[in-house]
Amino acid sequence: MSNDPELVAKNECVEALFSPMTGSDPYLNDKLRSGIELSISGESGLPASLDDFVRKAMELAAEKGLGPDNFGHLHVNLRERAYEPLWLRNEIIDGLKPMTGLRKSLLTVSGLDDAVRRALPKRRRGMSEENARAEAHHYIDALSARFAAYGCNMKILYLD
Repeated sequence: MSNDPELVAKNECVEALFSPMTGSDPYLNDKLRSGIELSISGESGLPASLDDFVRKAMELAAEKGLGPDNFGHLHVNLRERAYEPLWLRNEIIDGLKPMTGLRKSLLTVSGLDDAVRRALPKRRRGMSEENARAEAHHYIDALSARFAAYGCNMKILYLD
């Protein structure tokens, strides 16, 4: 299996949405993921963005009666900004509220390492980059656990 974080996130999305239909068979999930990718990108062969992929997968699941009523996705993109815990907290809480009552959810966080690196000089003087990154991961994990719906199986993927 590939170590590409976006591919892992797409596979997790397919697993969460289509496991009743595929029986969690990795081969079938991979074929379904490839088919969704192809329907988005056409013959170009370029991978679809994670947001487009999840949107298309949720549409397909709804058509098949599997419905996104059991699955939610939140993508927090930090690629172009610095790590600011207060604004991140607000974004995560607002994103998790609509997922109340869902059985499965996927939180993807893009660009956290770079965002922490950008914020390090002004916010974390004296703290090593590795410690600041670990603190940020812990903060997001704890925040998500606190505000995720009770009984929800949430997966968190960091795409850096």
